[in-house]
This record gives sequence, structure tokens and C-alpha cells, in this order.
Amino acid sequence: MAAHKTVFNDKQRILRLYSALISHRALSIEEIEDMFFIGRKTVQRDISEIRDFLHDLQVGEPVQSEIVYDRNLKKYKLTEMDNLFRVFDKINQIDESDPIE
Repeated sequence: MAAHKTVFNDKQRILRLYSALISHRALSIEEIEDMFFIGRKTVQRDISEIRDFLHDLQVGEPVQSEIVYDRNLKKYKLTEMDNLFRVFDKINQIDESDPIE
């Protein structure tokens, strides 16, 4: 049986890539290309988008999570995961205190 090719729009693809990185996965450029049926330039743009999001999310935080390229593994990975989850918890606490209209 042939593999089913799922085509994602830009937002879906970036969110799925971010989710894979949050799931403690290190991914090579080739794995990302194969996962989403995209080229190297698109991988680089998507990684850049996620890096921008992380930067904006963590403004003022003393420790910052970021996507790095591990040259030994030849894979992208997310650093400081525990700190990132702490930032998410802080954001969710702010949202919970807002009244729902």
C-alpha cells in the first residue's frame, strides 16, 4: 500500500513541526522535508518562524528556550524545555484570571 501524502497549509505545518520539537524530538532537515513534503528553503523558513515565536513569547525571561542546530547530530532540537513549559503555565494563569464575556 502506498504512503498517504497529507498536504498541510503553512500554519498547520509550522504547528506540527513545533509540536514535534516540543515532544523532545531532534529532527534533521531531511526528516522534516520528508514529513511535510517540502524543500530545504521551506524548512529554514518554518524554523525561523518558530524561532521568532519563541523569542516574542519569552521577552524578559531570564532563561530562554530556542531551536538550535546540533552539528554533531545534524538535527534541530529545542533547548530549555522546562523553562518553556513554565512560561506556558504563566501565560495560562493570566488567561484564566481574565473574565469570560
